[in-house]
Amino acid sequence: MIELAGLTGLNLGIAQAALTTLATMLAVGVAFMARPSAATLFWAGAFTLSMVATVGVVAADLNDAETIRRACLGALMGAPALLWSGFRAHWGLRPFGWVALAMAAVSAGTLVVAGDIEVFTVAYRAVFFAASLFAGLFFVEWVRVPARRREKVVLPLAIASAAFLATGLATFASGVFFPPTGGDDLALVRLVSSIGMLLYVGCALVAVMGIATGQSVLVRTPTTATDWQRFERAAVDRLQRAQRTAEPWSVVYLRLDDASDIRQTAGSAALATLSGHLEQAARSIFPADSDIGTPAPGATVILVPRSDAAVRNFLRDMLARVPQLDVDSRLAIRPTASAGWAPASVIGYDLDALVYTAREAAALAADKGGDRWEKVSAQLVERLLIQTEAR
Repeated sequence: MIELAGLTGLNLGIAQAALTTLATMLAVGVAFMARPSAATLFWAGAFTLSMVATVGVVAADLNDAETIRRACLGALMGAPALLWSGFRAHWGLRPFGWVALAMAAVSAGTLVVAGDIEVFTVAYRAVFFAASLFAGLFFVEWVRVPARRREKVVLPLAIASAAFLATGLATFASGVFFPPTGGDDLALVRLVSSIGMLLYVGCALVAVMGIATGQSVLVRTPTTATDWQRFERAAVDRLQRAQRTAEPWSVVYLRLDDASDIRQTAGSAALATLSGHLEQAARSIFPADSDIGTPAPGATVILVPRSDAAVRNFLRDMLARVPQLDVDSRLAIRPTASAGWAPASVIGYDLDALVYTAREAAALAADKGGDRWEKVSAQLVERLLIQTEAR
């Protein structure tokens, strides 16, 4: 029985090494090289760590190098934390990349110093459970914000992450209530974790490649124009229906300060990436029933069906988030944004008028130094009318 389990574990290790090698090639060659960012860097690092550690485990098994095998098994446990860090960077959050390095180092050290097979089995269950916690953190953060669930390519990874957490918890709990008695316990745990890791890496590869290639498409002008036109059609329809009941609606126009300087110093790709992060942050802060569109790089428009008090809180949180959008710290200046706020109660329910006045209010906020918001008022409308007549 043990020989069969060992043979199966070796075969699974070879399959896992092949899959992680392919995943590393795609993550580095397609995702990171085409769309370099903190997120793709963390994802490429996760697959690279998985590949090196898995190959090390297989080689150590074939050469009876137990210390190397244990060290590689422990290092492999840092890969889920790297994937979690990558998605936090993708969502505009602080990635905490150092946690993955600490996880890999502590897990490797724990398994290396573990004594006989019974102690090693307990240690392996513990580090496997710790690794599954990062999959659980990813699942919780994915579920918590509705806008993140719109990326359908992430759904398989979310399901696999929930299953990973459940497996890790079950494995750890079974070790607590049923102490290990011999090598059969370890063989079963290794078999379950190897099969689970195969599935998890496959789902992660689908998610990462889907997001990376999808972002490449989003920066193309024809696709952006189509997205904006789709936003306009949906916004016009919702405003017409809201007008019948006089519901409180607003349009918020966000524009990155110093967008032209960012384009000149860092390039159009960096501005497009920062603009994508701005839209992602808006989707995470404003309510899920808002409509969000991007009329041009560096600008985001939000149609918000909320009261003035609620919109004011959203604006405060949004402007506080913007300096954190440069997650890979490639820009020479700290990003900030100016916002214009046009309530339907002042302007009416015409989308063009709302977007125009909100944009002018954002320009006024930028003229006052940026990193602030301006609400459209009767005085601002009068000023715009005077400017129009002067032309």
